[in-house]
Amino acid sequence: MAKKILVVGGGGREHAIIKALKKSPDCGEIWCAPGNGGISYDAKCKNIKATDVETMVAFVAEEKFDYVVVAQDDPLALGMVDALAAVGIPAFGPDKAAARIEASKVFSKDLMKKYGIPTADYATFDDPAKVMDYIKAKGKYPVVIKADGLALGKGVLICENEEQAADGVKEIMLDKKFGASGNHVVVEEFLTGPEVSVLSFTDGKVVKPMVSSMDHKRANDHDTGLNTGGMGTVPPTPTTPRPLLPSAWKRSSCPPFRP
Repeated sequence: MAKKILVVGGGGREHAIIKALKKSPDCGEIWCAPGNGGISYDAKCKNIKATDVETMVAFVAEEKFDYVVVAQDDPLALGMVDALAAVGIPAFGPDKAAARIEASKVFSKDLMKKYGIPTADYATFDDPAKVMDYIKAKGKYPVVIKADGLALGKGVLICENEEQAADGVKEIMLDKKFGASGNHVVVEEFLTGPEVSVLSFTDGKVVKPMVSSMDHKRANDHDTGLNTGGMGTVPPTPTTPRPLLPSAWKRSSCPPFRP
């Protein structure tokens, strides 16, 4: 029996998910909340803020959706999947505890350190003055300053000198450009080299990797501008080391997923 599905969010990611879901014979009626003008050509849209967990769950229950795909980062961090599970509605997406890996850079960096996962050298701070003391003591540029919380992909600054670092700390921690997401920051060493991202689907037991990809994040030619929320990706990444993906697939219980 075809399923009635809701996708939560209103961007290009959600539109791509909707187009993919519509290819499935199991997909019947498909909605998106809040959606956007482009999405309205492929799904019915309901103007509910993605972060309004209570209203969204009530709408899902009222409309008797069979399944919900929570695609946007903010509602995942707020625990929308948990709230849906509490009323017996199955959903795709990590619960609030798992979403913290994405929602808090401080948490994710500490997690990597705890379990010996290779990551750039870093320090975390909640005091702007101590951030600058640390950066000055290190004396290495460029230096990377990251707002702890979600910032629509724009909370990472690559600072070429002390002046830019001081401006960045002020912007994030004092001016609160990203709100409470800037209450804590991660100061990280700058790494060079090609980006390789391998995203995976998992239920906590089985891992299905997708093909590798890399973001177009920085504005302007030659990556000279600020980070954006992402302007598309290139999959598979041309520079992916050959041993990387086969070893990842070998450790998983299933062959790689290819959309």
